[in-house]
Amino acid sequence: MAESAPLEVGLELEHAIGFTGTSTCPLHFHPAGQEMAYVSGACVVITDVTDPHKQAFLRGHDDVVSCMAMSVSGRYLVTANNGEKPDVVVWDWETRQLVYRMQEHDHGIVHVSMTDDERFLLTVGDTVDAKMVVWDLTTGCIVASKPNMEPTTCACWGGRKKNIKGRDTTDFVIATGGERALKIWTLVPSTGALTAEVVNTGNQVRNFTCLAFSPSRDYMYAASSSGDFSAAHVKNLMMHSVTQACSNGICSMLVNTAASGDDQLVVGGGDGTVGVFEGGGRSYRKAASVLLDGPVTALTPVSPAHGIYVAGTSRGIICRVDLSTPEGTSKLIQDNHYEAVSGVAYAPDDSSFFVTCSHDGTVRVWDVSDYSVSARGYCQTSIVGVPMCVGFTGEVIISGWRDGKMRAHDAENGELLWSIANAHRGGVTALQVSHNRKFVVSGGEEGEVRVWEIRTREMILHLKQHTMSVTSLCIFEDDSQVVTASRDRSILRWDLRLGQRNAALTQRMGGINSIVLMPDASQVLSVGQEKRVSFWELREPSPLQWIDVGSEQMCVCRTSDGVLFATGGDDHKVRVWHFESAKLVAEGIGHSRPIISLQFSHDDKQLVSVGVDGSVLLWNVYM
Repeated sequence: MAESAPLEVGLELEHAIGFTGTSTCPLHFHPAGQEMAYVSGACVVITDVTDPHKQAFLRGHDDVVSCMAMSVSGRYLVTANNGEKPDVVVWDWETRQLVYRMQEHDHGIVHVSMTDDERFLLTVGDTVDAKMVVWDLTTGCIVASKPNMEPTTCACWGGRKKNIKGRDTTDFVIATGGERALKIWTLVPSTGALTAEVVNTGNQVRNFTCLAFSPSRDYMYAASSSGDFSAAHVKNLMMHSVTQACSNGICSMLVNTAASGDDQLVVGGGDGTVGVFEGGGRSYRKAASVLLDGPVTALTPVSPAHGIYVAGTSRGIICRVDLSTPEGTSKLIQDNHYEAVSGVAYAPDDSSFFVTCSHDGTVRVWDVSDYSVSARGYCQTSIVGVPMCVGFTGEVIISGWRDGKMRAHDAENGELLWSIANAHRGGVTALQVSHNRKFVVSGGEEGEVRVWEIRTREMILHLKQHTMSVTSLCIFEDDSQVVTASRDRSILRWDLRLGQRNAALTQRMGGINSIVLMPDASQVLSVGQEKRVSFWELREPSPLQWIDVGSEQMCVCRTSDGVLFATGGDDHKVRVWHFESAKLVAEGIGHSRPIISLQFSHDDKQLVSVGVDGSVLLWNVYM
């Protein structure tokens, strides 16, 4: 291959679609009223609620962010992660810069929070780490540390400790909760002393999920996995009442002061309800509620006095909630996949829309102009399995599923148009729509390649030579031939008119995960378990050359002119290469799990990557 100087290429993350609603407190609305921050894998996305094109990204973790907290004024944002390097990172909101990286914990971190005066930070480790640490945010140093903690799932600050006359002292109150345990701690910052008192829960046996103090700090509210919240008197350490709020446990909770002067609790339930309860220690009444899609894991105030909040669910939904009336209302702000995204495809001649399929059971059409979902199709994964691949004609979304069916959904409204039962036994693992949009070629788990007429849904060709699952397909521009790749280490070229194989290439070691056919229709790029990018000439049985990447790559795609190609894989990186020189020209970091699929837009100005972390990332490509 002739050597030539690689192009100057820029790769910029334009937009991230993805909300990790399963993290603790994964969403915060900034007090200034214009921006919000939310967790997306190992990244924190800061977005303007009025303009979806305005996004900033905070990257300080190498694993999924497990919990997040914002200070009262919005000056600081604190994030933490699980994994081998469980770091706590303090960010300055205004500058978007890292202020501190704290590395005291040895395992996962389940909770971070700050005092109202933004002086101290509390971090709590998981059951393996079993450590609670208090940090001074003016110095970044440890104030107090408590090892060998009982299993703790939630914690919160309770302000300054009151003396016998009800006046504030210099000590601080911390509450922790876990399985059948509720404690109130006293912190003496000057000495680092931490002493605990157990709250008497009587005969109530609860696993506590979130904690909050009343504005007066006389009561502590403890929500549980039983779907109720308990009111405990701080001074007497006694439980005064238990109020049922929802089913499937309470996932999030805020405490304000109601217009009547009573305490007002906003509770996010595992059943999707957001409920408002008002009362004063002994009894509480339900004042408002609204139902959302999925467990409500995040609640953040926008205008509590007017009943306005932003809520996030574990099913990827972020919405604005109005609880000013008993029958609350919700308005969608952002929709996201909430499980691994297994495929992405553009229409052959349009860069303004693309489709994705996900293990959450949905296929979605995304509008690039505002990153909204314009159509959504859904199948219950517990019955049909997950979608494994997707194709897009511009009018119809065709997807392959684990139950062996191919399904077609309308790109306008997401309705199921038709399905082909038993397209492949064991699952449809790859598919591509022909350029004339009259037929679709599919590959299966057991190595078959089949050609289907779209109009009649009849199989017109059956090709069997692969011995393992077909991972990738490329149809020639004139629809006369198809190149197929498999985990059996082979790349085969088939004549679709004669129904015969006319070329066979074999990789020395490891299965092939993905291939792309170059514009001249004589060269193919492949990636796979060999941890290489291999360059093939279809007339030669062995690769002409290869590039060692260092990690298994799962997908490869090219620009329409073949000047650039992109790869993604197990190391979470998007790489862009210059084809002629075989040189790396750009690299993008944004995913926190392996990348499964990527695709250039028709005009080659954007690249979309999707992966196991559920994120859909749009990259601008500059040449």
